Amino acid sequence: MRKGLLMLTVLMLAIALPSAASTAIAAPSAHIAKKKKKKKHHHHKPATTAGPSVDVLGFGINHLFVASGGTVSSAADCSTMVQGNGYPYGPPQNIYLEVYVKAIDIPADAPTQIGESDPETDYTRRLTAATTPLSPAVPFSQAFGTDTLGFGTPPGSQKDIFRGGLFSENDPNGPSASDFNGSYSYEVSVDVDGKTLDSTATATVSCS
Repeated sequence: MRKGLLMLTVLMLAIALPSAASTAIAAPSAHIAKKKKKKKHHHHKPATTAGPSVDVLGFGINHLFVASGGTVSSAADCSTMVQGNGYPYGPPQNIYLEVYVKAIDIPADAPTQIGESDPETDYTRRLTAATTPLSPAVPFSQAFGTDTLGFGTPPGSQKDIFRGGLFSENDPNGPSASDFNGSYSYEVSVDVDGKTLDSTATATVSCS
């Protein structure tokens, strides 16, 4: 009798244990299935404006625009500088030397100083000092204008482009390319809201 009861108890335990184990294993899975994923929130930062800026792009030397850091030495560039594309009748009657500045959000009354260094040719010696330190401050609108001469202007859009005149001169014979040989430098310093913005451009002409 006791042996029979012992056998029955063992049999019932054997049946109950797998069922309990299955329930214990399934329980975590059910818990995981119910767990919701947290949504990620993307925070968009407001766009910031760059603020005022000034950049001396380069020089208009007669009919040729020379970007800052550029050198004019090839026959094609030297010819374009003096004669210009589409000018088959010889050199221009006017000698132009300009500087072009890209300026964004610069107030018209912003104090502006200019310094320049030009080759000592017959033309520059007569019309401007070869080397000029930073000038006394003048309003930005007095130092630069938005109108262009059409000679030696930068390529592309003229938006925010300002012209500063170095000099121009009438010459019935026109210059040769070598008359512009030498190194050019132009610096602009502008004070905007207590901050100084500064930019310098250089260029070299080496024509035979």
